[in-house]
Formats: sequence, C-alpha cells, structure tokens
Amino acid sequence: MKRKEETDEIQLLPDEADTAQLFLALGTQWRRHAMTGMCLGLDYGVIPPTAQMLAIELSPARFLDLRMMEQAALDQIARKAAR
Repeated sequence: MKRKEETDEIQLLPDEADTAQLFLALGTQWRRHAMTGMCLGLDYGVIPPTAQMLAIELSPARFLDLRMMEQAALDQIARKAAR
C-alpha cells in the first residue's frame, strides 16, 4: 500500500483490496484493556468467520498482512494517546 503524501487517500494494489476490506470489516473487533479502554489488538478468533462471510480467502500471507495493518493502527493509536 502506498499513501499519497498530500491527502489522506490510500492507494491499494488490486491484490491488497481484499485484505483492506477484511481489515475494515474487523473495525469493531478490537480487544481493549478493561481498565483503560486502550486498544490491545484485533480479536483473532473473529477473523476466519469474518473472512468467510466476505468470501475472502484467509491465507498465511493475508494473515501476515492483517497483522502488519493491525500494528500500524496500534502505532497510530499510541501516537494519538501520547499527545
């Protein structure tokens, strides 16, 4: 994925579209710390049924891509929390 520097748009390659769609569909499936409410990461148990409902093949490579997107999101959340 390449991010346009001048806007908030993200350009996806065709083979990245399914992973991005799956990641966005998991947007309400974050595990949170009970006391602070801070996001800890995605609930991995809901990834397979979500992928199945979207007819997206869940391969080891796609799971790795999801984990990289998850880490990027967690990094952004941490930066915002530090402000």
